[in-house]
Amino acid sequence: MAYIDAHCHLGSRQFDADRDEMIARMTAEGVTKAIIICCGRHDLEHGIRLRDAHSGFQLAMGIHPQDLEEDHEPSRLARFEQIVREVRPDMIGEIGLDYYSHPHTKEYQKQFFIAQLKLAAELDLPVDIHSRKAAADTLAILKQIPARGIIHSYSGSVEMAALYMKLGYSISFGASVLFPNAKKPAQVIASVPLDRLLIETDAPYQSPVRDHRHEPEDVINIYEAISALRQISMAELEAAAEANFNRIFSSKSL
Repeated sequence: MAYIDAHCHLGSRQFDADRDEMIARMTAEGVTKAIIICCGRHDLEHGIRLRDAHSGFQLAMGIHPQDLEEDHEPSRLARFEQIVREVRPDMIGEIGLDYYSHPHTKEYQKQFFIAQLKLAAELDLPVDIHSRKAAADTLAILKQIPARGIIHSYSGSVEMAALYMKLGYSISFGASVLFPNAKKPAQVIASVPLDRLLIETDAPYQSPVRDHRHEPEDVINIYEAISALRQISMAELEAAAEANFNRIFSSKSL
């Protein structure tokens, strides 16, 4: 069995000084499967290399909803599609809507989200969904364009998680469960069936420890917290997460 990091930015510039050492640490701890999220050229160059070097790593490419300030022309989508067809990623992501930090680009976000979902459907690729303060619109769009994949770093309600799962999505949880008084994440995690649950770090982001750079090996702490919360063994949780991860990528046909 392997630990899964279902969402990490291994190409981030924050890892430039010691990326290979960081990868060695994570794999030595048993974190041997991961989804590498790439939302820019720098990340993608490193992501491609890492996917080629590690059989358990999957590569995701996407135009992030926070990244539409300056370039939101249709030509950007055309360039993205061309690169996707050249690189042949394993997943489209992270994509979605973020009305918390970028409400002023809401309409562009919807356009890019829909276009990337359609591309994923055409290529039979799973998707990785970012949704922040945009649950209603995210759900409405996902109902319009059937796809499979992951709702990343879930922070919504039990009821909304059930609606996403009804559409076939898995729900991924990060370090929020490690924060003090994390009652809401605990409630949602307890409600999600094991066959729809995934675990992530979002490294190097969302560190639960001040002044600590989040790394994929930290996912083990999240596994331990969820294992205790669900009152199941680590072995059972590891097996479920690995099976869920494998299932998402098992029907690739590109």
